[in-house]
Amino acid sequence: MEPPVLRDGVFLRFWGGSSISTLGNQVTVIALPWLVLQLTNSPFQLGIVGALEFLPFLLFGLVVGVYADRWDRRTILLVADLVRFGMFASVPLAAFYHVLSLAQLYVVAFVAGTARVWFEVAHYSLVPALVRPARVVEANSSLEVTEGVSTLIGPSLGGLLIKVFGAANALFADAISFLLAAIAWLSLGPRPPEALAEVGWRAQLIAGLRWVGHQRVILENTLSAVVLNIVYMGITTVFVFYAQHELHFDAARTGLALGLAGMGPIGFAALAPALRRRFKMGQLLLGELLVTGPLLALLDVAPSLPAVPALLLVALSLGLAFGVGILSRILLRSYVQAAVPPPLLARVNASIRVVAWGGVPVGAFLGGTLTQIIGVRWVIALGSGLALLLFGTFAVASETKRI
Repeated sequence: MEPPVLRDGVFLRFWGGSSISTLGNQVTVIALPWLVLQLTNSPFQLGIVGALEFLPFLLFGLVVGVYADRWDRRTILLVADLVRFGMFASVPLAAFYHVLSLAQLYVVAFVAGTARVWFEVAHYSLVPALVRPARVVEANSSLEVTEGVSTLIGPSLGGLLIKVFGAANALFADAISFLLAAIAWLSLGPRPPEALAEVGWRAQLIAGLRWVGHQRVILENTLSAVVLNIVYMGITTVFVFYAQHELHFDAARTGLALGLAGMGPIGFAALAPALRRRFKMGQLLLGELLVTGPLLALLDVAPSLPAVPALLLVALSLGLAFGVGILSRILLRSYVQAAVPPPLLARVNASIRVVAWGGVPVGAFLGGTLTQIIGVRWVIALGSGLALLLFGTFAVASETKRI
């Protein structure tokens, strides 16, 4: 029996850098929206900042995929995290000198989001170079377990930091996490890419898109991810507003609810290899679509409950919804990593992200705008209904159900 993948020294360093970086990200999940509401008290501005964070995936993702296949992916991770360190460190510095503005948060969201594009494409494309093909699912599961643990700890820590030091200073924890992660990437050593078959960046870019278009299962689940990202971002972008105005939570309780929800991704990520052996991939992917809508609808029930049951119901709703989402992400990522030739992997990953994550800024903008117009509870109801409609479509007409 082989030792756990985390016994591999190279992958362990990679996992360590990912863990540190992800923990800081989860602090930002609560700290940045809280800061936007402090400055504006506007859900519409929450939507704008949320959209700016993910708009770079739509603008730059395909080109980033080409260069992530050309350049050393370790170096890309290093530079991306140093850029994010600089951006988030600028926020508490500006607050200290009383010059922090909404315009600066726009810039921070967009530039940090651009760095995240480079990071995300290079990060998961590097995994198959670090472990054998038979261990890819285990490696991805380890990364997602860690992300789940970060989701458990990060928002709770962020809520506590906001309560004690303020939202702007809480972002300093995120900045430090990116600096520490950069040290981990430096320890990996150079990772030169393989030679590319196509000549010219346009041909290289089109090759990634063509691969996604010709693989029906990958294409279906990429389009499904567009819809789910609109749903999730429409709700999570305004979650802090929902917590403040519907549940009447302070920062600590908001962070605690998000932290408890992190137990769902941990559990499902840990179970991913066993579930994959027990069930067909198509059954698991359709199962996610079936339960997502009803789980999110529970958020509309929570405001009618007393404080403690409401907190637990919100944690259960988000925890299970995020958990099944993580399971599907592990399965699809492992499927892609196994099916795609290594020299093409970053471009295929980038193509998937450009299409799938194109729903993220749309969802963020719609969530903020519709909350301003019709209220956050109607936004939750619409998102839940859209997720159920997606399940019905897949149950009737998808190739995914057959795999």
